[in-house]
Amino acid sequence: LSPTAEQALYVVRTDVNAMSSFVHVRDLPKPLWGGHVNGGSTLEGGLGSIDPESLVVSSCGRRVAWTDTDGRIAVVTLPSSSSKEEEETATPGNITILPKENENKEPLIGIEAALSWSPGARYLAIQHTAKNQFSIISIADLDHPSSSSLPGSIEVKRIVQATPSRFNSADATWGYTGLDLKIHNFQKKVVVSSSTTYSSHPMLEYGGATTLYYTSDRDVVLSNDIKSPWGTRAPTPHFDKQKHVYALPLQTRETQVRNNAFMGLYPGLYSGGAVAELMVDTAAKIDDILSTLETEEKNVESGDEGSRRMQWWDDDDDVEGIAVEGRTNITEEVHTTSPPPTSTSSSSVLNYTLDAEIDFGPHQDTSLSFARRAYRLSHIPAANYIQLLCQVSNDPSLILVKKGDDGKSNLVVFASKAYPGDGYDKKDIEAPGSDLKAVGINTKNDYIYVVYGDKMKVIPNTADGVSSILISDAKDYKKNIVDTTNIGLSVWPSLEYQQMYADAWRMMRDYFYDPNMTSIPWKDVYHRYVPLVKRCGKREELDDVLKLMASEVSALHVFVYGGEYASPLHGSVALDTLSEVGSLGAMLRWSSEWNGYEVVSVFEHDLDFGLVDGVAMYSPLSEQTVRKSGQHGLEAGDVIIGVNGESVATVPDIHMLLRGTAGRSVRLEVLRVSSGSSSLRHSRAVVESNDTVDVDAEMKSSEETDIKVQSEPLIVVPITGQEADKLRYASWEWKTRQAAKSLAAKADFTVGYIHLQSMSGAKSIDSFVRGFYPDYDKQALIIDVRHNTGGNIDSWLLDVLQRRAWMYWQGRATNITTGGIGWDEQFAFRGHIVVLMNEHTSSDGEGFSRGMSELGLGKLVGTRTWGGGIWLSSDNKLVDGGIATAPEIGQYNDNFGWGMGIEMMGVTPDVVVDNDPREAYDGKDEQLEKAIEILKDWLKEEPVVLPREPGPYRDNSMTDKLNCPAKK
Repeated sequence: LSPTAEQALYVVRTDVNAMSSFVHVRDLPKPLWGGHVNGGSTLEGGLGSIDPESLVVSSCGRRVAWTDTDGRIAVVTLPSSSSKEEEETATPGNITILPKENENKEPLIGIEAALSWSPGARYLAIQHTAKNQFSIISIADLDHPSSSSLPGSIEVKRIVQATPSRFNSADATWGYTGLDLKIHNFQKKVVVSSSTTYSSHPMLEYGGATTLYYTSDRDVVLSNDIKSPWGTRAPTPHFDKQKHVYALPLQTRETQVRNNAFMGLYPGLYSGGAVAELMVDTAAKIDDILSTLETEEKNVESGDEGSRRMQWWDDDDDVEGIAVEGRTNITEEVHTTSPPPTSTSSSSVLNYTLDAEIDFGPHQDTSLSFARRAYRLSHIPAANYIQLLCQVSNDPSLILVKKGDDGKSNLVVFASKAYPGDGYDKKDIEAPGSDLKAVGINTKNDYIYVVYGDKMKVIPNTADGVSSILISDAKDYKKNIVDTTNIGLSVWPSLEYQQMYADAWRMMRDYFYDPNMTSIPWKDVYHRYVPLVKRCGKREELDDVLKLMASEVSALHVFVYGGEYASPLHGSVALDTLSEVGSLGAMLRWSSEWNGYEVVSVFEHDLDFGLVDGVAMYSPLSEQTVRKSGQHGLEAGDVIIGVNGESVATVPDIHMLLRGTAGRSVRLEVLRVSSGSSSLRHSRAVVESNDTVDVDAEMKSSEETDIKVQSEPLIVVPITGQEADKLRYASWEWKTRQAAKSLAAKADFTVGYIHLQSMSGAKSIDSFVRGFYPDYDKQALIIDVRHNTGGNIDSWLLDVLQRRAWMYWQGRATNITTGGIGWDEQFAFRGHIVVLMNEHTSSDGEGFSRGMSELGLGKLVGTRTWGGGIWLSSDNKLVDGGIATAPEIGQYNDNFGWGMGIEMMGVTPDVVVDNDPREAYDGKDEQLEKAIEILKDWLKEEPVVLPREPGPYRDNSMTDKLNCPAKK
């Protein structure tokens, strides 16, 4: 809605008595940063494009941090205000951009970074990427929000690395330990009993942190299913995504004891069995102290929410709890060593926490002594944790999100046992019949929201709330459910179109790989198309304008798709099914001679693999499909004359009779012109079973008496049009492979053939594995990336193809020609490779082709490719889920420079061959034929032969002892 199309940060009241904001464009609140006040790109001093998932507000509400598409990490102190008038006149503080490195010279880039404020907003934990691409955590000391002499300014004191870069660490969570709560409980009892002033540790009253919890995969564990690279398909050892939970004490014991004498009563910072033994005498001493003060205890409430613990485990291990005869050992406050604030203003900062100073150790500590203070929570088992959600506010228990082997996620609560025990009781939260869709915690960390299926519940982040509302209600999932029945969103389409256009324009500017937009006057582009946006009457028209705007960057990886479009079927599955046209999985053409549709070809894929994209699929007319029902499939030349009792001659196209039939039984009336009638097949079977009869003569006689072809019924189940497209493509791939094998055999050499339809995900990897490993020992290999739609697996393919055979294996009975283990490196391809490409080879298909050429792995044959050499992540989504993609990641090398000779140019093959469309339709493949010709000549020049055995084995008989070199 901003006239400058820029993002803006607003600070608005959200309490129940606050006036609504953003009601009308004429009454928008004044942005604190960005927007029409001080917006623009980061090069112009504006906000640029913030990663909305990265923006975090401190729990005390005084500071905000975020990252942007330029990789900056920005922090700012919010102006203090208590009324609407103060909000309108508030002066925003300066935005502070953190340095690009931490103290150990590791890059501090905001791309894919995660931020977490300490309770008092002095420290910012930053999960970021190290030079070696591993994820690490650093802590920035930004001083107390109230310490600066300049309002809103921030002083960056230190940025210390908190985890080593030898493994991944993530999910930084500020918290405390059971010992902290134990000490605070004891301290509060002593202070209250002695009637002294209880204010020496304000963090106890307002929350705080003594420990940084995080997850880490440092305990690298090889996957159980693969333990070596030996075996067919060269199994690659890989590692499970197993993480442990670690705790990093923020202060040394010496500092804690120095600042709090009560700490000296306890053996150390840690817990466990040894500590429990040492605590026996200490517990008795503490019991004596409490007994002497027991008669003076006043105003100590019992049974309140803050003193309750999660009670689904046994407390038998609570040694001190037994010693003090059941006195409560958990409260809602935590320990700090910071001095209290001295402000006496009306809005006293006593409502805020002052973070205790962290013992970072020496500057630029290459030994990472601070980071290596961390210890593993051994009683929390390793698992594929995708998020450490939070610590319970008044209990040291932890809540994590775990992904199971089935790919589904669920919450796991690890309930902490009482100090000095170091155990945790695990409780999986699974709502029957529902998957975990979303989970999060509010800014102040006092409420958790959970969405299972289509139901959201809000839970107080307390021991009682988690125990009674989350855990006990997991099966029924009825408590604290948010009523979303009548929640709706009012949208003004014309204004939303303007917003989406502005967002798409801004994000193209801020996501594009060149910050200077390759010298394109980008502001002029914005104003050029605004008048068209105001005239858009529907979402499809906005797409047209977005395409015009985005095309100005002259880059290939620009696509406009997705979003909310009006559907004539209104989202009805029933209407969609009825409207969808079924397919018979064959190519048909009208035959005037037979007054029906003649079968030109039946789509058949590789008969050795029954799946197409993981789904069992055959043409409804094929023999493989109908023979199980006792019927026979159709062949080329057979004719279909009726569908469900209606003649195909009564409609303009046979598919009008197949509407709504996908997945349903259909009765066809067919003339078996080529495959032969049922009676003829029966006659042949009878004749062939009689050894005394001349089969050919008898069948000729039968055919002469069966000149008139009779119609027969055939029951089939049509497939969807999308399934038919996949089947037809698989059929083309299968026929091309057969042609390659046949042509190579005629040329007197062996060849493998692999077609890669894309470079995306498991299906593409499966395609390569199916085609490569069975033929790794052939003399030549054709890798067909024609029509390849791209992806990101080129590096893995090139890695496999770069393997070289440098030695050979031979056993007593097996060798490299009799099924032995072959050579090392395993499954290295020793022959010559040709890559087929065409104008539809795009993106990573082009990258793979360029890599084959640059690494000298093969020759390229075909036509110049599409020309997309700038990669993208497709994460600059618009408000309705649509996107105008921005090319984000450039590529280069010393030979080609920017774009690798791909962007806007395409990869030019070594040998240019273009298939004639008419001949290609008829089945001729000139590019494939040229590849065979090149390989034939190549093999003549450089034959691929197996090495000869080195001769007789070594003679170790020691018969020639007189001439032994050792004797001389």
